[in-house]
Parts: sequence; structure tokens; C-alpha cells
Amino acid sequence: MNQYGFIVAFNRADTFSDIFWSEETVIPKGSFVLPAFCDLHLHAPQYLYQGTGLDLPLMQWLDIYALKSEEQLDSDHLLAGNVYRKLAKRLLTNGTGIVLLFGTINEDTKYTSPEKA
Repeated sequence: MNQYGFIVAFNRADTFSDIFWSEETVIPKGSFVLPAFCDLHLHAPQYLYQGTGLDLPLMQWLDIYALKSEEQLDSDHLLAGNVYRKLAKRLLTNGTGIVLLFGTINEDTKYTSPEKA
């Protein structure tokens, strides 16, 4: 986007390296521009057990799934890196370009890079 708020570059979601810049880009007839999605609240450790315990009240779900799973990620940084890498791939594949991502309370795990896994 340029200083006037106009989109000046387009590229496929799975290709980040060959971005081209021009003053004007013509969208072919029958095409459309779909901006990246924004996820403003995502707990990365919960990706490990998504879709479980949907019948439980929040506090029970936290006790049974969330807290135990976060402890597991805190004790196994390789697992944490694998989970975070898979989550990042799924977010990008589905068009999420911006996310406010929460990790575990443990700083070593919280800053685990998917590339380390």
C-alpha cells in the first residue's frame, strides 16, 4: 500500500519473494482481491488439542486440557516448535496474515521458534 492508501503490489499468498511494485495494477475481469484475515486473539498452545472438550464449562476445560497441555509444551520445546510450526502453516494456508498470538507463561517456550523444531 502506498502513502495514499492504494494497494500497489499483489502476490500469491504462498509466494513472498517475488513481490513486484508498480503505480497501477489491473485486476483481471472476473477476479477479486481478498485481503489477509486478522485474528486478534489466538492461544498457540491450544492448537495442540483444538476441538476437544467442547461440552465442558470453561474452567473444567482449562483444568482438563489447557493447563496440562501448556505444561507439556513447557517441558518439551521440540513439541512446542512442532505445534507452533503447524499452526503457522495452517494460519498462512487459510489466509491469516496478522495475528495476536499468545504462548505459555514460560518464556523459554513462549519464544520457541518453529524453525528450531
